[in-house]
Amino acid sequence: MIKYISFFKNSNKYIIKKWGFIMAKPSPSRSDLKYLFKPTVSLSKAERKKKKRGFALAAGLLLALVQLVLTVLFQITIFRLDMLPAKYLIVLNIILILVFLYDLTSQFSRSHILGKLISILLSVLILFSYLFTSKFDSVLSKFGNADTTVDIVDVCVLASDKAASLSDTVNYKYAYNSVAASENVPAAIDSIKSETGHTLDITQYNTWNELIDAFYAGKKVQAIVINHSMINMISQDYENFEKDIKIIKTYRYEKEVELDTANINVKKDPFIIYVSGISSDDGADTKLLDNALSDVNILAVINPESKQVLLVTTPRDSYIQISNNKGVTGYDKLTHAGNYGVHRSMEALEKLYGIDIDYYVKINFLGSKSIVDALGGITIDSEVEFTNGRDAAPVAYHFVKGENECDGDMTIAFARERYAFLAGDFQRGRNQMAVIKGIIQKATSPAILTKYSAVMDAVSDLFLTNIPNKAITDLVKMQLGNNTPWNIQSYGINGDTDEYRHLEVVGAYNASIVLPYADDIKNASAMINKVLAGDIFDVEEYVNEHESSTETLDPYPNGSSKNSSSAKTSTSTKKKQ
Repeated sequence: MIKYISFFKNSNKYIIKKWGFIMAKPSPSRSDLKYLFKPTVSLSKAERKKKKRGFALAAGLLLALVQLVLTVLFQITIFRLDMLPAKYLIVLNIILILVFLYDLTSQFSRSHILGKLISILLSVLILFSYLFTSKFDSVLSKFGNADTTVDIVDVCVLASDKAASLSDTVNYKYAYNSVAASENVPAAIDSIKSETGHTLDITQYNTWNELIDAFYAGKKVQAIVINHSMINMISQDYENFEKDIKIIKTYRYEKEVELDTANINVKKDPFIIYVSGISSDDGADTKLLDNALSDVNILAVINPESKQVLLVTTPRDSYIQISNNKGVTGYDKLTHAGNYGVHRSMEALEKLYGIDIDYYVKINFLGSKSIVDALGGITIDSEVEFTNGRDAAPVAYHFVKGENECDGDMTIAFARERYAFLAGDFQRGRNQMAVIKGIIQKATSPAILTKYSAVMDAVSDLFLTNIPNKAITDLVKMQLGNNTPWNIQSYGINGDTDEYRHLEVVGAYNASIVLPYADDIKNASAMINKVLAGDIFDVEEYVNEHESSTETLDPYPNGSSKNSSSAKTSTSTKKKQ
C-alpha cells in the first residue's frame, strides 16, 4: 500500500511518495518562460505563479546544461586516457545518458525538484571525476616523451679558502678529472675563462686520488671543476669532503632528450623495467640530474598474463663492467655507471644478466616519503627486527620482523639503514625491495581512489621514465578489467666485500667493492627468464632447489686490480687553457 505524507509550506502543497519522488503541482511548462522578464506588479495572481514556475524551469534547464557540459568534458578525458575497459565504458555511458534525459525531461513534470537535486549531485560527482582524470592525464603526459635532464658542474675551493667568487681565483691553479668529467666540464672551464677574462693554469688528472690529495695539499691545486654528482662519490673515500669544500660557482646545463621506448603490448607481453633510485641530495632537484650515482638498482620483471612480478636488486657497489660516454670500459662500481646516464646502468645490468631491459624509471628514492604519506602509509614486511641509526634518519624507529605500518619518515629510515645489519648493503637492498612491494600493494588496492589526487601531486616531479603513455593506460585498463592480485616475489644478489680495488672507469684506487656471488647471478638470470616465459613460482622454493655457492665473480682472482699508492703511475698533465 502506497503511503503519502502531506504537508504545506508557503501555501504550496508537496507530496512525498515512499520511493522518494518529490513532486510539486502543477508542473512547469514552456509557456511559463514568457513571464520571466515581465514586471511582477503588472501580473495577476495566476500569472505570478506562472512566473515562479518559469524561474524554476529556467533553473532546471540551466542545471541540465551544466550537467551536459561537464559530462562531455569528462567523456572526452576518459576517451583520451583510454583506461576504462569497454564493459565499464558502455555501462557508464548508458547511465550518464539516461540520467541526463531524466533530469532534462523532469523539468517539465511535477518531479522537477527531484530532477534538480539529481542534476546538482551528479554534476558535482562528474566535476570531481573530471578533475581526477585530468590530473592523471597531466602526470601521464610526462611518460615516454621528450624530457629535460640536468647536469650541474661546480667550481670548488677548500672551505678555509678566502675566495668567495671566480674573480678571487684568477691566479689559482685549477684541476679536473679528465677521465670522469662529463662533456659539460670543459664547457664550464670555457665559461670560467670568459667570466674572469684570464687563461687558466689548469691540470688534468686521470684519478681522483691524486687530484683530491693535491687539492688538500693546496700547492698544485687550489680550485677544482667537478660534476656535482661526483662530490657524493668522493665523500665515500674522503669522509669529510663535503664539509671541507666550498662551492663558489655553479653551472647548470639542461638538455632536451628524446627517450627511446620499446614497442611492447604490456597487456600480454612480459617486460623488464630498470628502477634507478637516487637516495642522495643529487635527486632533490625538481628535475632529476642526468649524471647521478644510482644507489638503488632494481629490475622489475613483469608478466601481465601470469600476474607474476620478480624484483631483483643488485648491490650498488657490485664490481662489474661499466662504460662511460668517452668509450672507456672497465671494472668499476655499478653505482658509478649512473654518473654517465641511466642508459649506462641499463647497459651494465643487461651484460651482467644476459637480458634486454625494455623500460626504465629513474626516481628520487627519498621522494618516496611524500608518496607513502599521500597513500596514507604502507605496510612493509621486514625480514629482520632492527632499530635504525641516525645516519638513516634523525629519529630512531623500531621495526619488528614481519609487518610494520609505516608513514613516509619511517619508510625512508627503513630503506636507508644498513649499519644495523651484519649483511649491510645487501640487507638494505632487500629492504628497498620490501618498500617498493609495499607501495605497489597499496597503490593497486581500492584505497588508492580516495588518495588519488595527493598521490599524483607527490609523484609528478620525482621521476624520469621512457615508459610510453599507452603502456600505462593499458596496464590500468587491464587491472580494472581483471583485479586478480599480483604475485610479487623478490630476490637480492649477495656477495663478498673486498678492498683496495682499482675503479677503472672513474679513476680511483683503494676502493671498497662487492664481488657478487656467481650462483646468485646465475639464479637471478634463470628466474628472470622463468617470469618472461610465464612460469609462476616461489623464489625461496626455487633457490632451495638449486645450487648456491659463495664463489664470486672476481675478474681479477689473483688480485691484479688491487693497487697501492706505490703502484700508481704519474697521471697528471699540466697545460694552459
